[in-house]
Amino acid sequence: MAVFQRITDRFWEPYAESGASLYYQFFVDEKKVSFKQEGKKIDIKIPYFFSASTKEGVKSRKNKEEIFFSLDIIYNLIITLEKEIEIEEDLKKAFIERIAPRILHPYFRQSVAESLQKAGLPQLNLPLFENLSEHLDF
Repeated sequence: MAVFQRITDRFWEPYAESGASLYYQFFVDEKKVSFKQEGKKIDIKIPYFFSASTKEGVKSRKNKEEIFFSLDIIYNLIITLEKEIEIEEDLKKAFIERIAPRILHPYFRQSVAESLQKAGLPQLNLPLFENLSEHLDF
């Protein structure tokens, strides 16, 4: 499930008066999440996707004519354990769903805000989530 929100901004107000709306979505591409462990080293890749469009509910990257701005970021977490232990599947899932978003989301928020600013689009700060996995399906 992606998170959708209508963008409201002073910059956008003149366009909103004409009935135009601006929407954004962001999600983790769960099909491309990877978790690899080799001894003490754990390598986790988590792809994030952000898009802004003029239509609400544009969920696919394939609808490029409706998306006027998109950003794909793949975060790579490398963790080194003190002792060599095998991480069980339930712990892997919990880490990816609960811990990793808390680590990565502030960086993703910053990347989106800076990219929009550099593109000359309205300022946007993605919401903070105490538990981002409540808003995303894995």
